[in-house]
Amino acid sequence: MIGWITTWGIRCGIATYSKFLVEQMDDIHVMCQTGEGSVEGAVPCWSRDSRFFEGIIAQIAAKGLDTIVIQHQPGLLRFSYLNELLIRLKEMEVQVFITLHNTRDRSIIFPSKRIERAIEGLKTCSTVMVHSSADVDNLRKLGIVENVVLIPHGIYPPPIKGVETIDMSGRIMGTFGFLLPHKGQIELLEAFERLPGWDKLLMLCATRDGSKNMEKKLTNMIESKGLQEKVDFVTDFIDDEVAIATLAKCELLIFPYQNTKESASGAVRMGVAAGVPIAVSPIPIFDDIKGAIKLRGRSVEDIVATVSMTTQDDLDKCRDSMIELRDSTQWSKIAEIIQDRLK
Repeated sequence: MIGWITTWGIRCGIATYSKFLVEQMDDIHVMCQTGEGSVEGAVPCWSRDSRFFEGIIAQIAAKGLDTIVIQHQPGLLRFSYLNELLIRLKEMEVQVFITLHNTRDRSIIFPSKRIERAIEGLKTCSTVMVHSSADVDNLRKLGIVENVVLIPHGIYPPPIKGVETIDMSGRIMGTFGFLLPHKGQIELLEAFERLPGWDKLLMLCATRDGSKNMEKKLTNMIESKGLQEKVDFVTDFIDDEVAIATLAKCELLIFPYQNTKESASGAVRMGVAAGVPIAVSPIPIFDDIKGAIKLRGRSVEDIVATVSMTTQDDLDKCRDSMIELRDSTQWSKIAEIIQDRLK
């Protein structure tokens, strides 16, 4: 049996990532966060940003686990605490495979959250899995080389026929993802107002903890600009199948992220699964979305200029690239790659 440390049952990209992989794998014991979300199918035994690991250690002992997979993001466990855990697991002769969903954290205010604080521990891991070549390079600069493996982020299945979708018609532009300031949803709304020839803007942007102010701001913008009839602003957390089938109705999906230290975007992969053209900001998180249309920059003017200059031929080529990427990176294939390494 393999232990899998992750968030679970909450609105979190890592929880979703783990769910899709674990569903494809055999004999996995999931160890999740305490005190939040549904824990069906998992055992809650650790707390966010805590250096108290006795719950994890107890599960390892109780289940006789000798192999552990850790899904890490510094917002869940600062790097200095991660280092303590990795060294402790090494002393217990537990084989550790870790996926780093962020290799670029350089916190000035909290030195303990800097990745440099985990160099010693990361070198003890059997495998450090990352999502992009930029991650590989970041780790190389820290002297972590021999145990680093690039494994792509998985892609959701294509739209399912017969799934009930949000009712829309006409020429539709869209975006998807949690409602957060860095995702450029405000910039996209302002750009949409300036772009002629589009009937609808679909914003499937679920609200999560801390994003109520963003929801209020966008709602007020839509009303003040008189765009109520042209913008479908959906803040509910809807099922993946419904989201993908709805996004498939769009002629173009735009992910105008302003900045992020994350290594890969789960949201953009929903767009890839939909099999429609995608435009993304020119930042490292989208480097692995090969064939996507690159926005000229991150500003409102950059979005307007890029969309205005995009031809039908550009859209057709991008659509073909997204379908090819989707079909070559299904969760089942990624799970198989990871499970082969765990043997």
